[in-house]
Amino acid sequence: MDPRKPVTAAPSISPQELAVLETLRATPYGSVEVVLHQSRIVQVVKTEKVKLDSDTAPVAPP
Repeated sequence: MDPRKPVTAAPSISPQELAVLETLRATPYGSVEVVLHQSRIVQVVKTEKVKLDSDTAPVAPP
């Protein structure tokens, strides 16, 4: 670490940003859509896919 450069803290994240991250981490298969209005997160849409194996019954997501 260079002693001449000041140490800066990581920027804090908003509750909306945290909601997006948690949704991403909780979605094993699918998509996450983030809706913005005037640069603000106003909606998070999650579409989850369920993988089917032809030899077994459908597996419900946890």
